[in-house]
Amino acid sequence: MYRLEIRHNAEAAHRFFQADNSLKCRSIHGHSWSVILTLKAEKLDTQGMVIEFGQLKTAWRSWLDAHLDHTLMLNEQDPLVSVLQATDPQLRLFVLPFDPTTENLARVLAEQAERVLEQLGYFPPTVQVERLRLEETSVNAAEYVPETPQVPSQHP
Repeated sequence: MYRLEIRHNAEAAHRFFQADNSLKCRSIHGHSWSVILTLKAEKLDTQGMVIEFGQLKTAWRSWLDAHLDHTLMLNEQDPLVSVLQATDPQLRLFVLPFDPTTENLARVLAEQAERVLEQLGYFPPTVQVERLRLEETSVNAAEYVPETPQVPSQHP
């Protein structure tokens, strides 16, 4: 098994709208996020690579910079969403159907990484997202490990 890892940083804020057990996190607060994407493949391509690093970094980092960096991440049910959109339509919001916890964000980013791979022409099981580790600070992190796609059996 071969593994690749690429890292990227983003500055973003979030707020938990439904955080009854985390009142501190109901306040808007920011982090210097580290996004660590690990890909895996059972074999190398004809050039001796899992995927060309430059191609992957360009596509993945472009998405992160466009959608995550310098955004405010909010639950779509948060009343701040409509207030902020009405007062500043250009504000960079990343709106989710749930609270933007580190755990939820790790899953969302892993799923987006899979879409980026697909757009680049890589499909499971050739290349797979093995895990997405999201560090919100140097001491707090969450990981999401997607289920391994089921390859159809060749036997009748």
